[in-house]
Amino acid sequence: MSAGAPPPAAGRRHRHGRRYRTLPAAALLTLAALTATACGASEPESLFADGKVSVGAKNDQPGTGVVHTYKFSGFDITVSQQILKSVGAEPDFGIVPSEDRAAVLTDNKKDLVAATFSITVDRMKELDFAGPYASTYQGIMVRSKDHRIRKPEDLFGKRVCTWPGTTSVTTLEGPQYERIAVYERPDASSCIKDLKDTKVADAVSTDQMILYGFTQENPGLRVVPDITYGSANHYGIAMKKGHRQDCLKLRDALRDYVSSNSWSHDFSTSLWSIPRADPTWETDYKPRVETIDALSCRDRPRT
Repeated sequence: MSAGAPPPAAGRRHRHGRRYRTLPAAALLTLAALTATACGASEPESLFADGKVSVGAKNDQPGTGVVHTYKFSGFDITVSQQILKSVGAEPDFGIVPSEDRAAVLTDNKKDLVAATFSITVDRMKELDFAGPYASTYQGIMVRSKDHRIRKPEDLFGKRVCTWPGTTSVTTLEGPQYERIAVYERPDASSCIKDLKDTKVADAVSTDQMILYGFTQENPGLRVVPDITYGSANHYGIAMKKGHRQDCLKLRDALRDYVSSNSWSHDFSTSLWSIPRADPTWETDYKPRVETIDALSCRDRPRT
């Protein structure tokens, strides 16, 4: 926004005979700064303005985000569709690897990311989240016929596979887990391939919700229900900072969704292995409205 044309030079008369006074340079700079601030204070155009929103999603996580015959499915996908429908928009899904979830937003390659993206204090400094839409702890998946691992100590000396960009990597780097032989592969599919080969990996670690999804397409694998690590991971729909009003709209739509019967129906449809294994699955995985309010559209969690 322009601050307007400069005033006539001192001594030059207006055609009606009035004399202008030249503003001091400091005053002009102050005026320009105030004008620029006023022009930049408003948010950019809504992400939902044209009714189509690009959404980064996973393509290799059955139950949460997977692609079969060019079609996305899973709980991340269903949640995105339901929430965006409430704000008058439709998602256009595209694949995003775990390690690129933040970058595709900050580089303006995607409008949103819904890819089992955990809300953390560090991520909230860079991105806005509407969530959580589900919560889960980190767990362990093994071969169905392998019963060597029943409790956390049984993992000592075992090779555990995980992949970049996940909270699992950070958690298992802690000193209390130094006796576990953790290693990384490029993605989830690579870790599952290693696990199926008895000579390569003994277990795969990531969030339990994701692991249960893997077992739905890999009947030779199972989740060890009594082994969890770290604190709860809360999944949110992420966006670049600067669209706070859009974020608040998603938050309100998510609150309504979680408070309805639709959440339980959609969750149990996408992740049917969890209700079969966990009789208290709604309590364990369904977020509370208070948690949504505490973590959504903020620069830090509300305490």
